[in-house]
Amino acid sequence: RVIDAHNNWRSRVVSRRLGGADGRFAKHYTERLALILFKRPVELPPILDQYASLASAVGMPVAKLAPGGIDIPDGYAAEAGARMCGDAHPYVAMAPGARWPDKRWPIENYAELARRLVNVHGYRLLILGDGNDRAAAVAVAETVGDMCVDITGRVGVIEAAAYLKRCLGFVGNDSGLAHLAEAMGLPVAVLFGPTVETFGYYPAREGSKSIEIDLPCRPCSRNGGRPCPKRTRECLTAIGVDAVERAALDMLSGGGPSRYVLTP
Repeated sequence: RVIDAHNNWRSRVVSRRLGGADGRFAKHYTERLALILFKRPVELPPILDQYASLASAVGMPVAKLAPGGIDIPDGYAAEAGARMCGDAHPYVAMAPGARWPDKRWPIENYAELARRLVNVHGYRLLILGDGNDRAAAVAVAETVGDMCVDITGRVGVIEAAAYLKRCLGFVGNDSGLAHLAEAMGLPVAVLFGPTVETFGYYPAREGSKSIEIDLPCRPCSRNGGRPCPKRTRECLTAIGVDAVERAALDMLSGGGPSRYVLTP
């Protein structure tokens, strides 16, 4: 049996050569396009539910997806523990980057948020991302000095998971690292700009938070890859540090709502 869980041209070619896909991830292009172009309301299942349901396409029972399913090799766990000073200091993970520029909250805001989390609230930071996020990571790290561990662009996914496992929570943009953090059992506080909850990528864990601003132009693209049509990036630039700080602290304490929807 073949399951195409990606549903792009590459996976279609591979699955065709294997005799065809018995199940394929549904991307709902028509519904998403209607929402983007005409702001026509649609209802789409959360991404986790869509992936879980692929099992039924091949006659397998549908398992409930839950965090904690990533096995961390002992060596990676020991490395993370050594660099993060054991369990003596509470760490918050921060990922200031994202694949698409228009999904990134301004770096100066991240730097100020980092300063408050460290100097006002007493946390240390784990800063992470890929090699393209180095400039953003450096800006944040320079703000807090030796009160952070910066692994941006230096580790792979499983190593990053080992570091995340030692954190109390995660703050960042709408990116794969937010999903990895939830997979490791962390609550997250995630900023959303060009994409919306209907697309199915919002945080799924109890205690996680989403932060966004209510604008009539949202959503403007399927995945944030399209440049802002208004050239203002207001959906993210208009979100202030105070609002994200509040959501992050609520996330860390287990209080507050799950959705922080701001008004312009």
